[in-house]
Amino acid sequence: MFDVNSSLWAPTLWQVPGVNAVALTFDDGPDPEFTPRVLEILAREKVTATFFVVGERARVNQAVLREIDRQGHLIGNHSFSHAWNINFALHAGLTREINDCSDVIEAAIGKRPQYYRAPHGFKNPVLGDVLAKHAMTCVGWQVRGFDAVRSNADAIARRLVLGARAGGILLLHDGSGLQGTQDRSATLEALPEIIGGLRARGFVFKRVDELAASPTTT
Repeated sequence: MFDVNSSLWAPTLWQVPGVNAVALTFDDGPDPEFTPRVLEILAREKVTATFFVVGERARVNQAVLREIDRQGHLIGNHSFSHAWNINFALHAGLTREINDCSDVIEAAIGKRPQYYRAPHGFKNPVLGDVLAKHAMTCVGWQVRGFDAVRSNADAIARRLVLGARAGGILLLHDGSGLQGTQDRSATLEALPEIIGGLRARGFVFKRVDELAASPTTT
């Protein structure tokens, strides 16, 4: 349950070996303060990313959600409420959390998400069945910046740049709170350094769907 990349209960995408690319992902938005600033950096650096959004937040920040989509980023499902007990829910409760979030996303941008990231990455025995019925893929991560709890931009950047491997999915946060800190200034400060450091290592950036569709060399 607590192994974010285990495929025991739900097939989980967290890296695509042999692909000389990485996927930046952002959780817990859309946030009216921090998400637009993340988008500004990504646009300046000409990087596309994937945003796993919380349905409750997407519902009240639809303009931000539409801007994420307009700029060519992928939007994924991160549950409707991000409540601590979602990962202990039975079939009906988990289905409701995922469907309600997908409904909000589809109403805003006209696209239904195909990728789901569980809150905290935890899974339970019914998740695989729920996702399969909705033709959705569970997404984990290869390395995380711990930016939800850290305020040191250099430490966040160093962890991602040094920890990334070819084909990896990398985790950051554009949304605040939700069992983490309220300020994402360190993420914003670290992001250009992360992008530059990963490029210096020879990586290119892809959205999660693009990474998943990449031909591999292994």
